[in-house]
Amino acid sequence: MSGTEWVSEAPCAGDMRFTPDNATADSLRTPQNRKLLTVCRACPFRARCIALVLPRHSLFDGICGGRLWFNGQVRATCQGANRDELKEGAAPITHGTEAGARAHNRRGETACTLCREAGRRAQARRRERKRASGQ
Repeated sequence: MSGTEWVSEAPCAGDMRFTPDNATADSLRTPQNRKLLTVCRACPFRARCIALVLPRHSLFDGICGGRLWFNGQVRATCQGANRDELKEGAAPITHGTEAGARAHNRRGETACTLCREAGRRAQARRRERKRASGQ
C-alpha cells in the first residue's frame, strides 16, 4: 500500500477514542487509554501513523503509532514499539499556499484542493508578470 490507503486497514480506524477531544494529561492517563495501547501492539502501521500525524510537530494529544501522546510528548508506549518508528519525516504541509503545493509535489502526492488552487493562482501571477514585462 502506498499513500494513505493503509489508514482504513489500521486496527484503530474510525475509533475516536484514539483522538479524544479536549484531552488533558490526566484524562489521557486513564486505565482505558492505556488499554487502548494494546491495540497498537500488533499494528503493522505504527511508523506510518507517526509519519502521517507528526505528533511532535502538531503537538498531538491521543494515541498514535503505539504511543500515548500529550502536547507532542510521549507519555506511554505499547509493548513491542521501537525507537525507529518515531521518525516524523518531513515537516507538515501548510495547506492553501504555493509552498504547500510544492511540498505535495516533492512528496509525490496529489495536491489537496487548497494547495492545487494556490499553485494555480501563483502560476497565473507568474504568467501575468511575464506578460507585463514583455517577455
